[in-house]
Amino acid sequence: MAEFSIESNGRIEKTAVYYNGEQLRGVKEVVLNLDENGAFDAVIQYGLTNGDLVTKNIFVDFLEGVQTSEPSFTEEEAKHLTLLTVTSDGDVTSASVFVNNTEQFGIVSLYLHIKPPSEFKADITYREDDGKLTTEGVF
Repeated sequence: MAEFSIESNGRIEKTAVYYNGEQLRGVKEVVLNLDENGAFDAVIQYGLTNGDLVTKNIFVDFLEGVQTSEPSFTEEEAKHLTLLTVTSDGDVTSASVFVNNTEQFGIVSLYLHIKPPSEFKADITYREDDGKLTTEGVF
C-alpha cells in the first residue's frame, strides 16, 4: 500500500510532496480526485534528471526515476503546516485519508490540484450527521 502526502500552508512555496515518507523534488503537477461514487484519479507528473517529464498513477505505478531530497521543513516549521496523507493500493475502496495524522470519515469527495507556479486547490467535502454537505479547504 502506497502513502502519498502533501505538507503545506496552502501556498506553493510552502509545500512539500512525499511518497512513502520520502520528499520528492522535480514535481510538476499533482492531481488527486476521489469521491464516494468511485472516482479515483491520482496522478503525478515529475521531471527526470535528464529533463524528461513522466506522468504516473501515484498508487498503481512504480515512480521510476523520481528524485528525492532532504526534508524542506524543520520540525518547528512543520508545526505550522497541514499534512494531508492518502494511503491506498490503487482502489478507492482501500483509500484512507488523514489530515494531520487523524483519519477522516464521512468524506464525499477530495479534490487536490497543485501545479507550480500558481495553481493550488485542495478541498474536502464531508457529509455531516444530518446529511448536509460541507466543503472545507485542506490547507
